[in-house]
Amino acid sequence: MLSYSLEFSYKHVKFTSTFDFFLSQNSSCLLSLTNTFNTILIHINETFSADEKFRFTYRWSNYNQDQLLLWLHWPPMRTCLNLYSNEINQRQNRSSESLFNFVRCSSVDTAIHSSSRELFIREQEAVSFWLDLQYDSSINRRSFDKSIIARRLVSFEIAKNSSVCSQKFQNWILNYQQWHENISFLISNRSITVEKQLERIVELDIRFLIYEKPSSGIADRIVHFITTFLIAILTNRLFIFDKDWPLFIDYMQSSLNYQSEFVIPWFSQLNFTKSLPLNIQNKLTTKKYSFSFDRHTKDYNYDKNFPERILIFNGHTGSVIHIIKSNSSIYRKLLTIDLEMNPENIFGCLYSSLFTYRLSAFIESFSLNLPNDQLGHSSQQILQTLLSPRFFPIGIQIRVSDETMIRTDRVSDEKMIINRFHSFFQCSQDLISTNERVLRKTNQLPIIFLLSDDLRVRQAALKHSQLSLEQLQSSENYSPWNTSRLNIVANANPVLHISHTNHQKLAFQLGIIDSFLFTLCEQRIISSKSGYGRFSVFASLKQRNIYPLVPGKQYFCHNQSVSLAAAAYEWSGI
Repeated sequence: MLSYSLEFSYKHVKFTSTFDFFLSQNSSCLLSLTNTFNTILIHINETFSADEKFRFTYRWSNYNQDQLLLWLHWPPMRTCLNLYSNEINQRQNRSSESLFNFVRCSSVDTAIHSSSRELFIREQEAVSFWLDLQYDSSINRRSFDKSIIARRLVSFEIAKNSSVCSQKFQNWILNYQQWHENISFLISNRSITVEKQLERIVELDIRFLIYEKPSSGIADRIVHFITTFLIAILTNRLFIFDKDWPLFIDYMQSSLNYQSEFVIPWFSQLNFTKSLPLNIQNKLTTKKYSFSFDRHTKDYNYDKNFPERILIFNGHTGSVIHIIKSNSSIYRKLLTIDLEMNPENIFGCLYSSLFTYRLSAFIESFSLNLPNDQLGHSSQQILQTLLSPRFFPIGIQIRVSDETMIRTDRVSDEKMIINRFHSFFQCSQDLISTNERVLRKTNQLPIIFLLSDDLRVRQAALKHSQLSLEQLQSSENYSPWNTSRLNIVANANPVLHISHTNHQKLAFQLGIIDSFLFTLCEQRIISSKSGYGRFSVFASLKQRNIYPLVPGKQYFCHNQSVSLAAAAYEWSGI
């Protein structure tokens, strides 16, 4: 039996939204704290502010001393992780796996209220720490000094550099995030009725933009996501996520509150507004809009053309680059002059300000072991390789068709596969030859990270040119330079399309991890009619030209690169 005491105004305790629910500034709450043995429910039947301080204690019936109630705090604090890592590093027998025991840095007796952005930043810090561990783990097997060669940065780390994402842009995003948080708090007060909430929305003239995912693939969904996010900021609308995409929430975290059921719980039952006063009904206008391929070539005035209070945007195309690049865009001056942004960096900066990867999902994805008899590399081997500046990674993304992910009985001759996509590999050899002097000078070994929706393409390429385990682990270039032979790394995982499989969670997990790995490449060769490789290029913030190719055609990559601004108009746009 447990008994609880509740003490108000305790100096060191604040209440938190870390438990995956959203608190308003005045709300009552139900906590569910779960341990290995049972679930503990704590009811607080009073309203309180986000700054109210609490202390929870419990006492076993056969013990006469109060104990502080502990629960998990996630993500772990970076300061604690650093101290724990330094302590582990001083031990003689240590392994990278032992560093993932974050219990000491995750169990807390205080609950701290955090904004969505604060949780977002802490998650990024935890992911960065874990990436450091991955890099250190690969470095420790080698003879060179990790203090001399820093690991390759990922896109959200690059985005923090004001020379990449201007300080004016970062402040602009921060202002919107703070406004979004404040408005969400203001209208999600659980102590008032829904009718009162709607009246408050009208009084404050709050407008909404709701993202609705398309039924197509990951790239289409994310490109539409980022476009809708940008429009919401430009028009000062409260951006609400699609509640019907739980896979995304499981794997990614946002700097904004995405739990629409707490902010607009009435949205799914808008028909009840007919019982409200007429003046409220008339101001709760709602309309759904769908966008197609003309979206990335057409200018819009999103305030004038879409006047409804509640907008629902559905689409599979993007228009971020057109909004900033079009000479007739009414938003061009704000984005380019006032915020000092350009077509090469704006998508990646928006992406990094809205999305981050959950550390728990990363650890799960990269801990999948590769069978000994399977051709290819594990995700962890690829990650450690791409993080290391000892290698110069060139990404190749080959899009075949959705059918290759739906049907598994199709067999093609390996030689036929290689011949069909020969131009992609020839292009990579051209890039290596062109940069050979620089790569030799920096002592970097060029490698190819191959992505394809057809597993047979990867298998055929690996049989001819797989980068060996010895090369992955060697502290020096394993063999003399040979530009006629490529060193290829590729994942051995199955390929699943998120719209054509019963294993949607696994499909999203594999797809988003491959996309993340692709962002680490320094040069990219992609299929021209594919959004998957293209959005990864823009999200990477490398801001380098790309090489979009068509399978079956001959190309030489010398002086054939395409700028990001031009590539953004191809296929479904960015």
